[in-house]
Amino acid sequence: MKLSKAIATPKEQAKQFRGIPLRLVLVLPFVLQVVGAVGLVGYLSFKNGQEAVNDLADRLMDKSSNLVSKHLDNYLETPQKINQINLDAIALGLLNLKDFKTAGHYFWKQLQAYPHVSYMAYALTTGEYAGAGKFLAGQGVTIDELSSATQWKSYTYATDSQGNRTEIVTVYDDYDPKTENWYKDAIKAGKPIWSSVYNWDGENLAGYISITATSPIYDRKHQLVGVIGVDLLLASISDFLQQLKISPTAKTFIVERDGLLIASSSTEKPFTLVNSVAKRLSALNSSDEQIQATAKYLQQKFGNFQAIKDKQKLDFQLQSKRQFVQVTPWKDEFVWIG
Repeated sequence: MKLSKAIATPKEQAKQFRGIPLRLVLVLPFVLQVVGAVGLVGYLSFKNGQEAVNDLADRLMDKSSNLVSKHLDNYLETPQKINQINLDAIALGLLNLKDFKTAGHYFWKQLQAYPHVSYMAYALTTGEYAGAGKFLAGQGVTIDELSSATQWKSYTYATDSQGNRTEIVTVYDDYDPKTENWYKDAIKAGKPIWSSVYNWDGENLAGYISITATSPIYDRKHQLVGVIGVDLLLASISDFLQQLKISPTAKTFIVERDGLLIASSSTEKPFTLVNSVAKRLSALNSSDEQIQATAKYLQQKFGNFQAIKDKQKLDFQLQSKRQFVQVTPWKDEFVWIG
């Protein structure tokens, strides 16, 4: 996965949600197609002692960059690890892909151990699937199944405190997980990858930004069986950035290579709502003066974010004040561009 770091439910709602490119229903997750990492940018303004100022700025930006990189490494590693754990369970016969009821309960249990994960599931080449996740308001963790037992409809079940199904809360008549990008891209890649970043739809879901870790499932003869995935919400990355205490005037933000915001230390949300539909925000259009100015400066200097290949330490003037900027590209091994 590539990123750019920079410092500077009711039935109708659920139907809307199911229109998204990468579905909650299957576990997908994280930008990984991944547009990616433009950099970590730190903003600091100082008045006295140029050499001392430069040294302090460098040390603060390096520290911040290292903290953010480690957090991304750990946070984004989790969904991929969960997928590998589940693939191993399948290979060992501990997770029976045709036992959809047990599989849904299994995923429910895993979600108790990984609270930052929003959904996990698998879809088979037959169109059947099982999953569990948190996407219906007021329902906690629900379980999904599509199989002959559900008359080939997608059922979403409420659960009790032990993960047992209690009642059907939504039914989808025409859902086909094999049409989803996360499913098709994993098969095309033939290996574990990240999906692109996407917004959730629905009145109570607008503005949720997620990414999916997804992987094809093969049998012992290397025949395709299906695709498995884990969804990850990106909001907690902003929470982490907002907790960083670099300096009173410092800002940190993470953008994809196309300039769209993933997270920032600003209180500004990385999206806007247009007619109740979430639209992701470009750093170039941020309402935060420092973030917008830094993004525009980087675009002017490099032409576009794609051109930033290595860590850069830069500075520019904003309202007659010197701004120190560090840009740190970030990626992992699961980036894939189809």
